[in-house]
Amino acid sequence: MTDQVRLHFQKRRRKLLEILSDLIAARTVNPPGNEEEGSAVVERFCKKHGIEYRLLEEKKGRTNLMANVGRGSPRLLVVCHLDVVPPGEGWKTDPFKATIKGGKVYGRGAADNKGQLAAALLVLAYLKSREKELSGKFTLICTADEEAGSRLGLLALVKKGKVKGDFAIVPDSANRMRGIDVSEKGALFIKITSFGKQAHGSTPEKGRSAIWPMIDLLGILRNFSFPPGAHALHSPPTLNLGTISGGSATNVVPARCEAQIDIRFLPGQKVQAYIEEVKKAIRKVRKENQAARFRLEVMSLHEPTEMDARDPLVEAIRRRAREVLHFTPKPFGMSGSTNVKQLALAGIKAVGFAPGEETAPHSANEFIEVEELLDFATVLALVSLDLLR
Repeated sequence: MTDQVRLHFQKRRRKLLEILSDLIAARTVNPPGNEEEGSAVVERFCKKHGIEYRLLEEKKGRTNLMANVGRGSPRLLVVCHLDVVPPGEGWKTDPFKATIKGGKVYGRGAADNKGQLAAALLVLAYLKSREKELSGKFTLICTADEEAGSRLGLLALVKKGKVKGDFAIVPDSANRMRGIDVSEKGALFIKITSFGKQAHGSTPEKGRSAIWPMIDLLGILRNFSFPPGAHALHSPPTLNLGTISGGSATNVVPARCEAQIDIRFLPGQKVQAYIEEVKKAIRKVRKENQAARFRLEVMSLHEPTEMDARDPLVEAIRRRAREVLHFTPKPFGMSGSTNVKQLALAGIKAVGFAPGEETAPHSANEFIEVEELLDFATVLALVSLDLLR
C-alpha cells in the first residue's frame, strides 16, 4: 500500500507546484495579513474537488478556512497557516513568484508554511477520493495571523469552540521530518517598571532616577536562580532581557524605566516559582535602596505542554515515516512555541512534524525541496488512513 500511495503523489508533482506557486503569489505578509488572498487559492481547490469548507473571519480580510473530509470520530486535524513574514532583503529572485530550480521551490512562504499547505491539500483531495473508507473525520485548518501570535487565527477559533479534534498534526517545525515535536516549553513574558522622580539633569539630587535601581535589578536577574528541574527532551530553562527603555532626554532625571523579560520554563515546573524568583530579586534591591519602587506585570503566559511519546499518533508517524523515508523520526522538545501548544492546551493530542530545512523559514531565498513535500504528503496520507479507517 505504501508504494501505491507514494506513486499517487509522485504523479501529482505538477499539481503540487501549481498550488504552491499560487499560494506564494498570494501576498499574505503579516502585517497586514490579507490572508483572504491565500484562502481564495484553497477555496478554489476545495470547490474543484467537491470538498466541504467554511470561512471564518475575526476581522475583514483576515480569513481562516476549515475544510473537512469524512464524518464522525476519531477526528484528525492538520493545521497550516496562510500568513508569511515580510520578504526583507537579499533575495536573488522575486519572493512572490515561485522559482523552481535544482529540485527546490524558492519564494516567501515556501517552507513556512505554504509548501506544507500545498502538500496537505493534495492529501485532502486523496482522502476525498477514498471518503467511503473513512470512519472518522479529517479537517484541514488554514489559519490567519500565526506569525503575529494567532489572535485572529487559531486562538480565536479555539476560544470560540470551532476547533474540535482527537489528534492534530502541525507541519510547522521544519527539521526535514527527522523529529516529532511532542513537548514545548512554557513562555512567561513579564514587564518590570521602575519608578523615580523627574528633575533637571543639572540637579539630580532633587530627583530620583528610575534607571539606576533597574540596573541593579537586571544585574541580579542576569544570574537568575532557576528553580530546580530537568527534562530529557529539553535544554535548560532560559531568561532573556528583550527590551529596556527609560528616560526622555539627556538633561532630565528619568522618572520611569521599563524592562521586558522572556522566561522559558520546563514541563512539570510551576510558573509561580519563576515569578517568585523575580520578586525575590526586587526585594533584594529594595532592601539595599529603600527609595526604589517597582511594578511587576505578567504580559503573557503560555503553559508548557507535553504528550506521551508512545501515543498512537506518534507511533503512527514514526512507523509510516520509516517506511517512506527509511529513517525513524525522534520525539523532541521545542524551546519556542507553535500552534501545537495552542491545540494541546485545548485538550487535543497535538504534535509537530514537517519537511523543510530549519534555516529556511524567515530567511532571504526561502526554499523547500519538492521531493520532500511529496514524501510528506505520502506519510501524512498513510497516517491519516491509519487513524481514520
